[in-house]
Amino acid sequence: MDMAESVAKRVLDAFIPGANLEYQSEQSNGEYDFNLHCADGTTAAVEVTAAIDQRHLEMLASIYDPRKGGQIIRPTACKKSWAIFPAMNASINNIRANADRYLARLEQEGIDSFFWVSARTPSTREICHELRIISGTVLNSDGEAMIVIGRPIGAGAVGPQLAIKTGETMAWKEDNRTKLGAAKTPERHLLVYIPAGSLAWSALTNFGPPATLPKLPEEITNLWLIGQGDDRNEFVVWRAGTTETWQSMKVECAPEMLENDRSGCLH
Repeated sequence: MDMAESVAKRVLDAFIPGANLEYQSEQSNGEYDFNLHCADGTTAAVEVTAAIDQRHLEMLASIYDPRKGGQIIRPTACKKSWAIFPAMNASINNIRANADRYLARLEQEGIDSFFWVSARTPSTREICHELRIISGTVLNSDGEAMIVIGRPIGAGAVGPQLAIKTGETMAWKEDNRTKLGAAKTPERHLLVYIPAGSLAWSALTNFGPPATLPKLPEEITNLWLIGQGDDRNEFVVWRAGTTETWQSMKVECAPEMLENDRSGCLH
């Protein structure tokens, strides 16, 4: 199982007492991922997918590119170490070429942190707008100064509907509809794993869902949204169905349980 499938298994194990989630290792003909055998004798089909943001993946690849020094910039002008967080539309090459002199200017002005929403001085506005950096802060570290490029951050309007729209978009994708549509089970669940860093993830982990029904195709009866919380062992879960409005809850899993695929999630 991949990471999304492993997390999904833990979530269902935690929220459906007495259930047995059977992974279908043979999927050469487009089978769904799991058979969910419930304590009452019924079986449900479960498909797991991840809401991958391709731009986010490209940004990460650019940040961690070992040929360009990875996420570390060795400054010549800065005297302090900094952590900076680029926007999703930032050019990492531009940041590597110019962050040192922009941050050195902030140091000269006695500024040790900034955030694009509250950038008021000319220097903080310039680094935010010209380099497309969302925020930055001085690091308390000894030794040689360095600039650490953090994970990209989405900037824009965030609200619960953004997370729901992401899940509904995945529900209406043809491959997910085809897999679950072929199931003969009364319930057909789609679990959408939302990786950290996207706006949809921010919406999922910082808001509560509305008491509304999801817009689902007839092939899918239940929709789950899953994202890692602030604690790496915690997962935020929203779930809803054709007759069940959105609900929010959390699951805690020790990291080794995910890595080794062992039982033991705690509700």
